[in-house]
Amino acid sequence: MNKFQDSLLTLRGIFKYSTFLKRSQSFSSDEIAANQSKWLSKLLIHAHKNIPWYSKLFREHGVDSYSSDPLQELKKIPILTKEQVREYHSDFCIPGAAKKSVKFATSGTTGEPLTAYTSFNQWIMEQGIIWRHWKSAGYSFRDRIAIFRSYSPMKGEPLLKLDRLRNWTYFSVFDMGDDAINDYVEYLQKWKPKFLRGYPSALNLIAEHAIQNGWNLPSLKGAFSASEVVPETLRKNLQEAFGIELFDHYGQAEITCMFHECENHSGMHVNWEYGIVELIETTEKNVFKIIATNLHNLSMPLIRYDTGDLAVGSWESCNCIRSSQKIKSIRGRQDDYLYMSDKSRASPVNLYTYFSKINEIQQFQLIQEKFGELTVLLRLNGSTDQKWSDISSKVIIDLESKTHLSIYCPRNFNFIQSSEGKFQTFIQRVKNAD
Repeated sequence: MNKFQDSLLTLRGIFKYSTFLKRSQSFSSDEIAANQSKWLSKLLIHAHKNIPWYSKLFREHGVDSYSSDPLQELKKIPILTKEQVREYHSDFCIPGAAKKSVKFATSGTTGEPLTAYTSFNQWIMEQGIIWRHWKSAGYSFRDRIAIFRSYSPMKGEPLLKLDRLRNWTYFSVFDMGDDAINDYVEYLQKWKPKFLRGYPSALNLIAEHAIQNGWNLPSLKGAFSASEVVPETLRKNLQEAFGIELFDHYGQAEITCMFHECENHSGMHVNWEYGIVELIETTEKNVFKIIATNLHNLSMPLIRYDTGDLAVGSWESCNCIRSSQKIKSIRGRQDDYLYMSDKSRASPVNLYTYFSKINEIQQFQLIQEKFGELTVLLRLNGSTDQKWSDISSKVIIDLESKTHLSIYCPRNFNFIQSSEGKFQTFIQRVKNAD
């Protein structure tokens, strides 16, 4: 998606907020059910007619896509796993999905990347919901945002990048040592952003630096986080450093559901307009699997999809203006830091995004045992010696340029699993890191 198209869809999302989403956040339970039924009915009919996976599945399980009660029909559909989507990927997509959709790649929490396509209507809904979330924090159009995520400069490129159209500045999350942050502080104090946005781990480094060095940003009104579990210290540090609150967000590249934190900061509201969310009990008390159905994605419908993440707490209401239910929190990925040769820290999340965009990589694992070094284990699709040489060389060159770490990519290895057999994408073994 090019910058012009992205901007156009974002503007349509803002219009969706103004004409519908601003009102829908206070809809009654009957109004919510009616809208979800309408959208789900359209989705089931489309999936039955146009998506090979569901054409067969609906026949096998007696799903009536034309039923007057689509929410009841939804219960007949088996839970969908990421492994099924990965293995039968083309069966979930409309013909020509790559040209008719917005393409995303998962950040690989299991080390196994997955490509997802979303239709423009789903993306417009997403932009509108994000806009609603930001508005609840006091954001106005083109307020300055300092972003500590989604920017990995190559060697020789600047450590920060200004997006003049949106009025955002991106900062390299792989350059978070004292010298780099000192340069960021000088820029921030002149630029006077109103909001911070980033990975929780990166925002925590900024807040810790401010507390330790006694600097402040009086212009700040709040902070937005996503993509990682919020560490316990982050809220306290943001309040102490800048006197601001954190507004957390949850979503996935598979585009199935979204949760947002409201101004009460007492849990995560489900955005019912985006997708249908079911909470399925686990063996752990008060912890539930998040099963979701995207309501507007006709390019690649994922129905009753197991997100792999867990909800803490069952549905409950909130005393804010929103009628949507909330949960206490979401238990997802909480990674350690990468450690550079100078012992400065960086978030590894951008690396997951990097690997997810290389189609030849089937699975990866990152292991750090020394400061300034990183071992990368790669399993490729149909690997040959030449293919391995080409991909591993590319990975080493790219990552050494992006991270300033020494990258090692052994040819013969075994992935490391825990004693319970669990796979961990990033393993931190640096001794005396703190």
